Amino acid sequence: MEFKNSVRSVALFVFLAVMLCASGCEYGSKVWHDAQRTVDPNPEINLEHGGIENPDDNKLALLFTPVDAKILSLCEILSTVDYHPDENWFKLLFMRFPWISGVLTVDDEASILVKLPEAEIKPFKPGPLIEYEGDWNEINLKSFVSYSEFGPEMYLATPFFKDAEFKGLVVVHFDPRILLNFCPDPTKLIIMQPDGGGVWTGAEDLDKEALLKIDWDELLDHQVRGVVSVAGVRYVWLARYVGDTQIVYLTKAVSKEDEDDGILFF
Repeated sequence: MEFKNSVRSVALFVFLAVMLCASGCEYGSKVWHDAQRTVDPNPEINLEHGGIENPDDNKLALLFTPVDAKILSLCEILSTVDYHPDENWFKLLFMRFPWISGVLTVDDEASILVKLPEAEIKPFKPGPLIEYEGDWNEINLKSFVSYSEFGPEMYLATPFFKDAEFKGLVVVHFDPRILLNFCPDPTKLIIMQPDGGGVWTGAEDLDKEALLKIDWDELLDHQVRGVVSVAGVRYVWLARYVGDTQIVYLTKAVSKEDEDDGILFF
């Protein structure tokens, strides 16, 4: 009798253990399944994208994005400069950006250390950059556009150091008009530097003087994008900074009306 009770006890224990194990496995399987759904879901990829809904912004984006990408790439390279570049750096710079006019380095007294190419048509005086009274440790990139009888030239300058002390500048320069070569349709894109009065485009029928008469200072103080009207023609525009120089991209609007119209000029 005692033996039978022992057998029953063992059998009951085994039965309970099996049930507990089965229950645990079921729970564990559910937890694992839920975890898999969270960590490794089966994503649904939607390849349909409507793009920019505003037709004016969409047109401008298609025109200026390839141009802006070239400038951003050049600025990114300059932002990595810490020390005076070596010969290989200059070679790679011209290989990657064959459209630039040249590059030069100057010391902290504005004396030229390296100048490539050595002969240049457009004059440049690095003094104003060296005379900057701020802390070069806090400056990544300074820029300005110079205008002469030979045409405009944009200069991008970044500091280099030695033992954490400012020792000079690396200056890359290019003609901003060359940027139109990267636009899919240069006749439809306008690039402006309102402060300096520069207007560059492949279009031949643009009224540049009327465009410059717009109060861009007032407009850019409050907006980075808008629509202006010049002699009855509407232009959508977008402002961007290259270093500390503000440039504006424009193209003719394709829509009839826009609630975001900026200053109207007649």
